[in-house]
Amino acid sequence: MIKLHQFIRTWNIPNLSHFCCKLETYLRLTEMPYEIVHSIPPKSPKGKLPFIEDGDEKIADSDLIIQYLIKKYGDTLDADLTPSQKAVSLSMRRLFEEHLFWITMYTRWQFTEENWQTNKAAIFHVFPPVISDVVAGIYRRSIRKQIYGQGIGRHSSEEIFQLGRIDLDAISDFLADKPYFMGDKPTSLDATAYGFLVNTMVCPIESPVKEYALGKQNLVDYCQRMTSKYFPELIQGGQLGQKTDENS
Repeated sequence: MIKLHQFIRTWNIPNLSHFCCKLETYLRLTEMPYEIVHSIPPKSPKGKLPFIEDGDEKIADSDLIIQYLIKKYGDTLDADLTPSQKAVSLSMRRLFEEHLFWITMYTRWQFTEENWQTNKAAIFHVFPPVISDVVAGIYRRSIRKQIYGQGIGRHSSEEIFQLGRIDLDAISDFLADKPYFMGDKPTSLDATAYGFLVNTMVCPIESPVKEYALGKQNLVDYCQRMTSKYFPELIQGGQLGQKTDENS
């Protein structure tokens, strides 16, 4: 059975990591058996989560993992897409993973001190208290350098959130009234879309981009549908994301 190494579940969403959430969603969409192993980035072959173990194989990076799974176990999600649809799907995934991602990272690691404390508590509670602050500080400086190096961190908050609104407009317009992003059936794009939308809209990190996303009813409904069908254990009283202090 595949061992999925990822952060411990918190915030009552599948995972606080966009990419861990993406990969676990992919595994549930494909109904591929797996078990979760709670881990931290230094244990990964590439120093980041998620990674998987499949027998003697150990693979890191969500895209490379999915490519490996497709090659070994077959493509049950995207096989019926046309080349043009696959190109559109890839473009949409890049929008989520290479742009909106960095905006949400800015909201967690840099935007407000309250957001940082929420993010810090969720990630670094696994370390002993005596070293938790030190480790968190080191990671925060590293992540902020990455945000700046990517380019998003060079803008003002107002500019960053305006870029985020443009992303969300495109995402909402593309989804429209479809049940899934590519039509009537889920595809690999939905694994990415759900993983990134739930980490934008449902986690307890407050920002103008979250508020704007919550104003897109089709995105709210999409997250609710996906959670109800693929992560029903996370539904609390009929609503997603009611608990914010769960660390199990």
